[in-house]
This record gives sequence, C-alpha cells and structure tokens, in this order.
Amino acid sequence: MNVMTQQPEITAHEIRTSLIARAEAFRKATKTSFSAMSIAAVNDSKFLSRVENPELGFNIKTYQRMVEWLNEAEQKHQTEQVSA
Repeated sequence: MNVMTQQPEITAHEIRTSLIARAEAFRKATKTSFSAMSIAAVNDSKFLSRVENPELGFNIKTYQRMVEWLNEAEQKHQTEQVSA
C-alpha cells in the first residue's frame, strides 16, 4: 500500500492481465481478433500481443486508448445485443 495515498499499488502484471481478460471476453463475444481490436483502437496490430508478453513494454497512453476503445466497443455490442 502506498503510504502517501493510502491506496493499494497496482502492479504491471495486474494491468496486463486485466486488459487481456477484457480483450479476451470481447474477442469471444464478437469473434474479433486481438489484431483487429489493436488496429481499430491504436492503429498497431501487435499492441495486445505486446501487452500479453511480460518481457515487452507498452506506453500508458496507448493502453488508455485501448481501454477507451474497449469501453465504447463493449457498450456498442451490448446495445446491438439488446436490439436484436
């Protein structure tokens, strides 16, 4: 726990696994590949593959763009499912 903020620290592993879990769930629900999601979100087909690999790094701003894209894509998918 960080003494200054009194909040638990989030590890790089937790950040990676959280994003990959969301992307995996979206992939299963929509039959969309990691590559297609990465291109749509951040214009980089290898982004989610890099996030999966703990030996490789990634930019936090790019990560945030991916999360924002997933937020929108998940909401759109839910809306489409309700309408169908």
